[in-house]
Amino acid sequence: MAERQSGWLQQWYFRRAVPRRFYEELAEEGILYEFLHEHCAELLQKDERFRHDMYEILLRCSPRPVPGLERDLLRELSEALSYFLEYTRPWRKAKR
Repeated sequence: MAERQSGWLQQWYFRRAVPRRFYEELAEEGILYEFLHEHCAELLQKDERFRHDMYEILLRCSPRPVPGLERDLLRELSEALSYFLEYTRPWRKAKR
């Protein structure tokens, strides 16, 4: 039970209590990606809105490209395209 409450508290803290400018400053320093994976890994994985907010900050505020972020975005794109191809398979086969 305590672990469940701790997860909820951590999620609330990193989504609402931490000022947005904090994340932007970390991105400007080039350390936001590592910070997120070290301190917010579970939240980053489970909370899609938080993940996309952080990705947007990384893209907007990082002084140079972040290879890990690019890899994550390509993985998400690949998963979305794979789902689309699987979903449309019956119609694509019927057209042939």
